[in-house]
Amino acid sequence: MRRTPRLQVVALSALCLVAAASFQPARTQGPAVPHTTIEPSLPLAIHLKVTPADPIRGEPSRLEVRLDADVDLSDLDLSLLLPEGLRSDAPPDGTITRHGRLGPGEGRSYGVVLEPLKSGDLPIKAEASFRLPDGRTFRVGQGILWRRGSDAPQGRHNAGAYEVMGVPVDEPQP
Repeated sequence: MRRTPRLQVVALSALCLVAAASFQPARTQGPAVPHTTIEPSLPLAIHLKVTPADPIRGEPSRLEVRLDADVDLSDLDLSLLLPEGLRSDAPPDGTITRHGRLGPGEGRSYGVVLEPLKSGDLPIKAEASFRLPDGRTFRVGQGILWRRGSDAPQGRHNAGAYEVMGVPVDEPQP
């Protein structure tokens, strides 16, 4: 059976219309916003840094705490959780500030004198609680390990892998 050219033209034009209707123009979106992390971020960042003692100048060890806010925060309470064997000039309950307020883009720094009573590494934690403008309250924390004494041997990066020097073993271990 022979098809007429007229039928082929009609079928080809119908096929082109169906194909053209399936394509949609690209949708324009606003400018791309770069994200530094995958997880959602909190509106308050806590930065901790321990400055070792300087016996030549007679300066004690200090803990520097910096708070940075992205939005307006109210009822800001900041406290320290110190391990046994570490004393500071903060009040006994560890409270640095109570009922403070930080505006968007505003930062605040605090300094605390540290006095170790024992040797070894000491974990230090700062906790903050705050209220957002919509009424939600959050409690966040940030910790740091104050390394004192000899440092552990450094590892190496090889071809994307992290290596640490090991101790040879005489027999294979299960």
